Parts: sequence; C-alpha cells; structure tokens
Amino acid sequence: METVEIKIYADEQTNPNFICLGVLFLPIDKRKKLLQHLINIRCLFKKSNKWYWNYSDCPFKNECREEWHKLNNSEIHWKDLRDSRSSAAIKRISKNWLEFLIKNNKRDMGLIYFNLLYIELDKLDISRFGSKKEHENIYNKFFRTNLLYGIKTFFGNFSKVIIKRVYHDEASVRKHKYFPYLNLKKLEGLNYDKITVEDYNVKFLNSDHRTYLNGNRNFVDDCQLLQFIDLIIGATTQNIFYLSNDIFKKELAMIIRPLVERLLERPKNKNSSYHYYKKQHIGVFPKYKIDRAVKKMYRLNGTLMETFSKDLFYTNKKLKMPEFDPQQKTLSNNFWVKNDST
Repeated sequence: METVEIKIYADEQTNPNFICLGVLFLPIDKRKKLLQHLINIRCLFKKSNKWYWNYSDCPFKNECREEWHKLNNSEIHWKDLRDSRSSAAIKRISKNWLEFLIKNNKRDMGLIYFNLLYIELDKLDISRFGSKKEHENIYNKFFRTNLLYGIKTFFGNFSKVIIKRVYHDEASVRKHKYFPYLNLKKLEGLNYDKITVEDYNVKFLNSDHRTYLNGNRNFVDDCQLLQFIDLIIGATTQNIFYLSNDIFKKELAMIIRPLVERLLERPKNKNSSYHYYKKQHIGVFPKYKIDRAVKKMYRLNGTLMETFSKDLFYTNKKLKMPEFDPQQKTLSNNFWVKNDST
C-alpha cells in the first residue's frame, strides 16, 4: 500500500435555499500536469497555445497584442460571467476549461477529483446549528463531511493520505473562529487513521490570481485551481437549480450536463465512458425534510454530539434547467429572466 500526498482547493456557492460546498482534491503528482492544461488554455493564439504570465516573455508578442493578453489574464469567476458583458476571451477560456474537464473524463486522464455537496437549508432544522452565524456553523460541520467522504472514496486504496495544504477562496467563513484550525485538526480524530494533515491552517486566497503576480507566484497557480472548482460548482448548480436565465451560463452548463446527469443518476457506474467512478461525486443532504436531520455530531469544540446518518444523503436530484441549444439563443429572450445573483 502506498502513500498519496494531496492539496485541497475549496469554494462555496450560497443561496437562501441551499449551500454548495465544492472541493477539488489534487494529488501532488498530478498537480503540474493539470495546471499546465488550465494555464495554457488561457492562450488563445493558435500559433502558440502556451501561456506566458508576462506579455514580454511571449515569443509571439509581435504577432499578438498586449490588450489581448490582458483580457486572457482575467479571473474566471462564475458569479461575474454574463453573455452581455463578459469578454470573448473570458467566454472562450471558461468554455475550454469545462471542455477540458469532459476531455479528462472521456480519455480517462485521471487528473480531476472533486466532491460537490449540496445542503438544502429548507429541509434542515436550522436551530440545531446555532442561533447565530447559522451559515458558518453549517458550513463548518459539512466541510469536514465533504473532505472525509472525498478522501475515503477517492483515495481509500492508499495506506496513508497526507494533506499538504487546504486552500479556500476568501469568504465569510474565514472570520469564523473555528474554521481555519479546528476543522482540519478534527479530521485526524474522526475514526479514520489514514489521514495526516501537515498544516491545520486553511490558506485563504483572493481567487483573482492577478493579486499575486508581483508576489508569491505559487499562489498564482493555486488561484487557477480555485477558479476551476468555482466554475465546476457554478455550471453544476445551474443544471440542478436553474438559478439564471443568462444564455452564456446555460451554454456552460450544457457542456458538463452529460457528466452531471451521470453523477446524479448512476454515481457508482464503474463502466461509464466518463470514467468518474471514485474520482468525482455530487451529493445532496438531506434526502427529505425532517426535524432532526442529524443523529450525532461533533461540536465545534471537539466534543461528540451527533453524526450524520448516511441514508440522509442522496444523489438522484432532478435537474431543473431544461435542455438548451446554444444555436437557438434568440428564443431565450422570450422567457422570464430569473434572478441572476449567482
């Protein structure tokens, strides 16, 4: 049995009715290759297909334009994507990233491991999570659940899983006094002795990599991965909950729809041509509305209170977004425009 070293990249999407916790699990030995793909996709100049962070370093700068380079160097952030105002470069890169996700799966490249967990707030007894800062309390408890499930499912064949570092997009949970340290420390005490955490402090980053171009270049790479999981969360959520009628967001959602459908309908299909088994997962909690959605759980101070019953998690969530044909964009103008807050 071997040891695997991983880095973890986490982000969230919130709504009055749900919280989505998205986690990208990246083995260290696959990190360089995945980053090469994502970063080089930023170059839209066909002669090159290799990205240079500094325009002056590009061997094709005399044929390209600096303003094009600046556009390609923008942050990919689901919340900000719009058909009417996103640049052509941002649109192309966003599409190419999601198309690469599908390519990774279809070719069984094995570079992308993620777990998305949706918490349906309208089915929970919110008072169980504390009368103050309910969002942070819920996030903390289910964050550990997400990490533990992903590690057990994706890396269960390894004798030891070493978490080198956990990165998180800057968010409100950063201010929660329990989040940065105790969340990871308690992972080692959840009756699963395979896990070793090297750094208990979650590293919060501004996902806009341009913040770090003149500083820590390692963070520039980490930001690409935070942007990538944010895009996966957004496109998946669009399929499941249909939060936006924006044409471009529907186009992006349709790119990964075949994968989302399979993950929800047949999550344990070992023979799928999308090769997602024990690599990618989408779960929803709880399965039905109940007053006591939990049985036992660890209090934030580490004492045992209650844990979640496995039969409350489910995958067969119906997609609310109807099929969308990008070639028929004009038809969407006749529909009511949904609140596009995400």
